[in-house]
Amino acid sequence: MKKIADYLLLTLLIFLLVKPASADKGLFSFIEDAQLTQGSQKAIILHNFKEEALILGTELRANKETEVLEFIPFPSEPEVSLAKGNPFEEVNKLLRKKRIEIQEGITKGGAETVPVEIRLSQKIGLHDVTVIKINDISGFNKWVFDFLKSKGIKKIDIDRLKNFSDIAEDYIKRGISYFVFDYVSVKKNLSFIEPLIYKFKTERLYYPLKTSNIVGGVGRVELVMILPGTLGIKKDEKIKIKEAFPKTRRPELSSSSKVYIDEIKPVYEKSEEFFKDTKKIYLQMLIYEGRYEFRDDLNLDISGIAPYARKISNTWGYPHFLDDFTLDELNDYFEAHPELKKVK
Repeated sequence: MKKIADYLLLTLLIFLLVKPASADKGLFSFIEDAQLTQGSQKAIILHNFKEEALILGTELRANKETEVLEFIPFPSEPEVSLAKGNPFEEVNKLLRKKRIEIQEGITKGGAETVPVEIRLSQKIGLHDVTVIKINDISGFNKWVFDFLKSKGIKKIDIDRLKNFSDIAEDYIKRGISYFVFDYVSVKKNLSFIEPLIYKFKTERLYYPLKTSNIVGGVGRVELVMILPGTLGIKKDEKIKIKEAFPKTRRPELSSSSKVYIDEIKPVYEKSEEFFKDTKKIYLQMLIYEGRYEFRDDLNLDISGIAPYARKISNTWGYPHFLDDFTLDELNDYFEAHPELKKVK
């Protein structure tokens, strides 16, 4: 049994590396030999059956100081804001407090007039954020080319641009047409990019894994999930989750614990409004460690999510109920299983 003391997980897509050619003019030139490494992807996913709030943070290291353009697909138009405080530090405290555990040793509309609509272009903290909606993939390449030129990127790798366009086209075919371009600076040493919050409408639990294939390599994905229940109790959910990851490596789901609004507020200050119609809220974690060769994104139907806790087996395959379950968690369990006698 292993305690989850580290942060969480996540996935962004980074595809262009550039370096200032003239700091006073803000012009950038493309650096072909710059090497970018994702130390880990960290994310906090909050869901209320109608909306998702995704808090993203990524550890990046480059072999020279450079600029990075991050590209993130979304199933609906996101609202973008800068996270206040340190949500990853706060959720780490919550993971410790709730004794979240993971089993050890298993795995490391109508026709549009323009091809691309700009829905948001704004400087948010250190991030230069552009939200777009792609209506016609055939006009997307030219738009990206012009967009990069507007950032002062004078030399563009055509092969890399084509790879980027192919990824975008794959998302369009699957009905995902909203994308975020996040332009940030990456230092030579490992740095944690200040997190942004993306809130968007979706009834499914969504996390974009496939875009990480562009960067490739080996890394760690840590997703902390704050949901109206627990994933992985139902067999079909486990199967769907595994389908997104490489066949040679599978992700692991942790135990879960019930959490309350006052505990979530330090992580996401708008949690009271976000979860106002949610009766039960559970904290859980998903971890993957291995190659960035994802087969699909996480895109899970959570309408039938189990509204009770999952505990890791301790002895002879059985959990210590009195030690691991709170009274609230036991009542949730028996409420979901009326055939059993409810705890008084």
